[in-house]
Amino acid sequence: MPMAQINTDVESDIKNTLHTVTIETFLEKIIPDIGAIDKKLQALTQDGKYNGTHWAGFPKKRPKKEKPLYKLLADISNAIVSTMTTQQVRTNIIYVDRHKTPPISLDKDMAAGRPDGAGAQPDADINALDKRMIALDQTLRQTRSVSKKNKEALKKRMEEKERLLDLYQLWWMCIHIVYEIKVKQTETQHYDAVLQLATYMRQVLTEQLDRRFILGFVLLFDELTLVLYDRSGVTITDEAINIHQQPERFIRIVTGFSSMTPAQLGWDTTMQIYRPISNDIKPSYTIAHNSEGIHGTGRYNIHWVIDVEQQDDKVRKYVTVAIISAIRSAEICGRATVVYEVVKFDEKDNPQQTYALKRYWRPVWSDGSDPELYPFEGEIYDILDKGEKDKLKHAILYHDIKINGQIDSTFKLIRNGWAAERYKRPDQPRPDKGAETDADAENRLDRRDIPEDAPVPDAKPKDRYIPIDRHHVNILMPMGREIKAFFSLLELTQCFRDFLGEHIYGHDKLILHRDISTGNLLIFQVQDGSAVGRLMDYDHAKKAKGKKPISSEIVNLDRKRNGLQSILWDNLEKEADVDVLDRALKWLNRSSDAAHYIEDAVKFTGLVGNNASEDPLSVTDLGWDNIGTLPYMSAEVIAEQFLFTLDGSRTRTHFMHEAIHNVESLLWVLVRLCLTRKGPGLNMEREELDNHAPTFNSQLKDAVVCLFEGTPEVMKERKMQLVTDRNPRSAFEEKVVAHFHPYFEPLKPYVRRWWATLILGYKYHGEEFHDIHDHIIRILDEAIKMISQTVTEDEKAKKAAMNLWNKCRNERLATFRRQGSATPPSPLYSSPPSSPQPSMATPPRHNLSSEDEPDSPLAAVSQRLHAMKLKR
Repeated sequence: MPMAQINTDVESDIKNTLHTVTIETFLEKIIPDIGAIDKKLQALTQDGKYNGTHWAGFPKKRPKKEKPLYKLLADISNAIVSTMTTQQVRTNIIYVDRHKTPPISLDKDMAAGRPDGAGAQPDADINALDKRMIALDQTLRQTRSVSKKNKEALKKRMEEKERLLDLYQLWWMCIHIVYEIKVKQTETQHYDAVLQLATYMRQVLTEQLDRRFILGFVLLFDELTLVLYDRSGVTITDEAINIHQQPERFIRIVTGFSSMTPAQLGWDTTMQIYRPISNDIKPSYTIAHNSEGIHGTGRYNIHWVIDVEQQDDKVRKYVTVAIISAIRSAEICGRATVVYEVVKFDEKDNPQQTYALKRYWRPVWSDGSDPELYPFEGEIYDILDKGEKDKLKHAILYHDIKINGQIDSTFKLIRNGWAAERYKRPDQPRPDKGAETDADAENRLDRRDIPEDAPVPDAKPKDRYIPIDRHHVNILMPMGREIKAFFSLLELTQCFRDFLGEHIYGHDKLILHRDISTGNLLIFQVQDGSAVGRLMDYDHAKKAKGKKPISSEIVNLDRKRNGLQSILWDNLEKEADVDVLDRALKWLNRSSDAAHYIEDAVKFTGLVGNNASEDPLSVTDLGWDNIGTLPYMSAEVIAEQFLFTLDGSRTRTHFMHEAIHNVESLLWVLVRLCLTRKGPGLNMEREELDNHAPTFNSQLKDAVVCLFEGTPEVMKERKMQLVTDRNPRSAFEEKVVAHFHPYFEPLKPYVRRWWATLILGYKYHGEEFHDIHDHIIRILDEAIKMISQTVTEDEKAKKAAMNLWNKCRNERLATFRRQGSATPPSPLYSSPPSSPQPSMATPPRHNLSSEDEPDSPLAAVSQRLHAMKLKR
């Protein structure tokens, strides 16, 4: 991902989550005090590092550029660490100047961010390297000054310097803390420095999948501000310390970092790297660039040993075969979901099955809020699996992750219960950034400022925003085949019938999935050998409170809106858009209950308090805008409006996401398979979609791009054209069904009827709208009957699909039986330049982010996925 995009993501992340605490609170709650600070200061003074008023070498006047400060700060920090005893040092931290050379990434195409400095655990002794480098530079100068006969000697010394530079290299994997240096001491410069530091912290979390949070600091010439970056936001100290005037506090901070355990520094001690060739398990930061035994390159090919708590409270170790998805691993104020394919570690040499292990940070509602509206994903699975006769569950087990026996939470464990205040952004606009001359100019991006004339409401005690708490969780789930790996046309149709049945079942239990896509539609083999389709991944789901209205028409709607608006103004002194009022009233019929719902959602998203906007609340502010995977979203959901109006006296209420829209999403998944596949199983993408193939079909390619792979605007326009055409059935036939591969010919009549039923539902809001499940299930039942009676499957192709799937599955199960081999097997997943995705040369995995890329190792290199999987 380009550094500019990282900057944009970071500013979006911390827009409402940048908070402050006092320096006293930060030190008390986060950084230990090892004591005897005065003795350490005395030793540093005697050693000439501190002269009583100033750190040695530090300029007394602010320089024009920060370059002179880089190495000075690293040297002073290392000198402070050297005053600690062996017993006091619990984590080996060496401070290094990184302003010239970016740390090295496991993924060669990762953005090359350059923090000004870092506290890391490199393999080499940096001080010893410094001495060797100085001596070598002196020798090189002498060698260059003599006659040309010494070219061979010069060459050898240059080669030695290259070897030394290799040792100087720092890997992102072994960084403990990062810091940023600026010379100007203005509020605007301070805010920019915090943002820039946050980009490096985000990259640390991208590289270090075993990192829970990261600490660092910003130094504005001689004023130091501490920074914490965790999954509840970014917190900084409200006042800076002057490192010259307050040397004891500076020493306390530096020695405190080194006295912290890896867990206190933010490392996840429930997971470590497993190297099959050397057959050892080690913390990632101790391996650095010594990746011997790690199959493949890049973070998608590292094997992790992860502790998973069982139902009897005992801990069992699982080892990852591969990483399925880690695109969102670095986000804050989000789930930061990572999904692994795992086997039991004690069965790794002969495993019988693989599992999907999902790890993310779930939101935890504060006191006074209603957790029933946003239940934990595991609790949703309990609701769905309750009373199930078969043993196929959505989730095998789930639990909050524990660090040293304590639940891993941002509030209680990481922040130790501190209360943060909302950060007030600089009042004055930041200057336009032209050409930059300092070392990290390439890392900057012109940022969009908040309008300076926007009114800032006075803070009130009841409005003070407290960031949302998050708990780190494990969910262990069965592995299934992604729907595009179906074995036969009959199996495909039966599974879509199963998906609809699952949707009805959840709908009846008031569970709203809200994210139907190919990666969430899986095929499982049950005990009798038959295939069952399951709708998975309810991490975006909500549970409605109370009975869902049969119709979206709300009685006395205007009266309820007015009453709800009045309550919100009294309690929050804020108004809300009509869409917000309608969506709350959709699920909670009483205005008082709906108001409580909106108030909790406001607290959840931090839209009150200092510097909050006075604009009315919108569905986007509250996260109530339509969630889903863009290529499969209904045209009405994308447009957020009903596309048909009624004649006469009947009028439509404001748009709401209904069951019919999810049923349309299922249709688009099926349509994509019919357009892009040529038969059952893996490696079955149509050659006609390849621009370089002699059979390339531009009309087919246009249909696929406009519906599934184009920009959001292109996909929205095509979907709306199909729905609003004067003859939507003819338009659907011409632009969609006509391009189906011949293999799917038997499904055409039923796909047409499915589309026609949706159009009737959207146009009249009658039977088809309110009973859409029954109508489509009837259509699929007829399709299943027809296919089973009249369609003769190619048994050879069916058997080939099954054999390829089983071959790939057996290769994955045998991953660790190859550990004695000096040559690692072909990597299961490759790491592309942006948004890494698994290679489809292996079977699709649970929750695979890839939609329908070519089933080959080259597929992972495709960058189309980012637009296809765009969340609204």
